[in-house]
Amino acid sequence: MKKYLAAIIFFLISLTLVKAQTSVSFQHLGNATFQNNLLNPSLIPEGRWFVGLPILSGVHVHVNNKVSYNEAFTKEANQTTINIDKILGELQNQNLLSIQANVNLLHIGYRLDSGPLVSFTANERIEGDFLYPKEMVDYVWNGNNNYLNDEVVVSKFGVRATHFREFGLGIAAPVSDQLTVGIRAKFLVGFGNISTPGNFKASLTTNGEAYQIDADWKNASLRTSGLDIYQQEDGFTSSDLSSHLIMNGNTGFAIDLGGTYKLNRYYTLTGAIVDLGFINWKENINNYALGDTTFNYSGVSLADLGNIRQTLEDSLFSKFETTENSEAYRNWLPIRAHGSWIYHYSPNMDFYVTAGTRLVQRQFKMMYGGGVTYKFGRAFTASASATKLPQQFFNVGAALTAKAGPVQMYMAADQIVNFSVPDAKAIDFRFGMNFAFGQLGGGKESPSGLSRSKIAGARGLDTNVFLGKKVKTKKRDGIYSIIKRQKPRELKSRRTKRNGDVKKKSLNGRSGKKNTNGSE
Repeated sequence: MKKYLAAIIFFLISLTLVKAQTSVSFQHLGNATFQNNLLNPSLIPEGRWFVGLPILSGVHVHVNNKVSYNEAFTKEANQTTINIDKILGELQNQNLLSIQANVNLLHIGYRLDSGPLVSFTANERIEGDFLYPKEMVDYVWNGNNNYLNDEVVVSKFGVRATHFREFGLGIAAPVSDQLTVGIRAKFLVGFGNISTPGNFKASLTTNGEAYQIDADWKNASLRTSGLDIYQQEDGFTSSDLSSHLIMNGNTGFAIDLGGTYKLNRYYTLTGAIVDLGFINWKENINNYALGDTTFNYSGVSLADLGNIRQTLEDSLFSKFETTENSEAYRNWLPIRAHGSWIYHYSPNMDFYVTAGTRLVQRQFKMMYGGGVTYKFGRAFTASASATKLPQQFFNVGAALTAKAGPVQMYMAADQIVNFSVPDAKAIDFRFGMNFAFGQLGGGKESPSGLSRSKIAGARGLDTNVFLGKKVKTKKRDGIYSIIKRQKPRELKSRRTKRNGDVKKKSLNGRSGKKNTNGSE
């Protein structure tokens, strides 16, 4: 009982940490592909050798936006215009635009005879996030007339875009028959970055009578690395870009952690925390900062409109103390985490309940999902899921793996019902092809396999019949089947008639009334 309670407490704690991990339908495939190990380092796929070739082994694209293309743009008379009013109608108080692209460059994995998986992975990753409040968009577009005597707070504002490559060495090993753990250490190489600090704060207040603006901001800065190389400016050439994209001084480290715990044959807990790490940006740095400032702006005099540029510089731009520098900085990766509670309904069918997160600019973005996974023999595994992404309604997704010999193909999407790119607010899609060779001696199954495990020592069916009723078998001991303690049966009676006599029989004996001859 204590181990179950500890496992439940661990799972609940993980949910408090995970506030939006993506690819829920793909996660629910369990350990069906090697790529599932990239999401949870404790998952061990079935096989001996695992090989993934550049690009072919996996491509993943994820987009999450509060507004779709058809909501943001209107086409009239062959002219496309931005529909700000409709955009403002769709926005919530806090909004996110997130874009992620991941390409598997290479992976090699090998399972030892004792069960552990040792792997090497390389992935190319591009991630971008833009967080912004609705009030900021409304204030910029419609002016301050709607915010008289109100404070507009834009502290939950941030930009982060990064292009980097990761090389990982991982191991997943069974600690016991119930627990499997995994860890992956990653070396990171950064190519380009744009980011704002997570502690940026700003506020604007408009006086309702004088229309004066009181402004206050702290830690307002924009940090960049590698932009000149990408644009081939300031003397940088295509040759510089090529060498930069092979190796440079922007390096960092990260680790991925995962665990899978089987409570019993019917329930499993699994979870992971990945991208715990950072990149130190040292090359081609251009940082721009505004000094911490509090000021009052009362507008310009109409008498000075003859030299409007100089007037604005004297009355407004002089309030901004701007600085530029090339100081190196450290940028932390957005932490991703997820946890699942799995019910093994049968050896081929699992039910999942999942929660996940991605920590962006010190803000947790939650995701929830649930689904079912079914195995069609050894060749096919499919899952169907319902997912609630940040700032989105529920989406229905599906994933499928198909294996023929050593070749395995997979495909997954979290939005498949009534999907249309111009109307889509969220897209999550991945596909790829792997190679898996051989198996462990004796046909051992993966210790972290997310399906109902076989009965210890059992052959054939996992059910028996006891006194006319089907019962679940816990384990086998030779010719004996061990089952749970059964409740005592109720005594049942029946009446029979024979030769005019009335007799009462029971399971424990018989009794009745004497007939006219005095016999029972």
